[in-house]
Amino acid sequence: VDIDWEYPVGGGLPTNAARPVDYENCTLLLLELRRELDAQGERDGRRYLLTIATIAGPSAPRHFDLAIVAGIVDWFNVMTYDLYGAW
Repeated sequence: VDIDWEYPVGGGLPTNAARPVDYENCTLLLLELRRELDAQGERDGRRYLLTIATIAGPSAPRHFDLAIVAGIVDWFNVMTYDLYGAW
């Protein structure tokens, strides 16, 4: 499962919702998905990957707690096209 919640908290297009509570909500969503995927894996003997698409650059840590999320997901898909804006 790949979660593409690119701008929790705020950022991106001016029309995007800016909700500071999403800093924690993003982590909670990933944690719940990890629990459910692991539970399903216990039932059927498979390993389910959980990945997240995230922005690149110095503002990334303001969107979620990198240290915590790194312990939850299997992989980060870093969208490097966000480094300098839209082309």
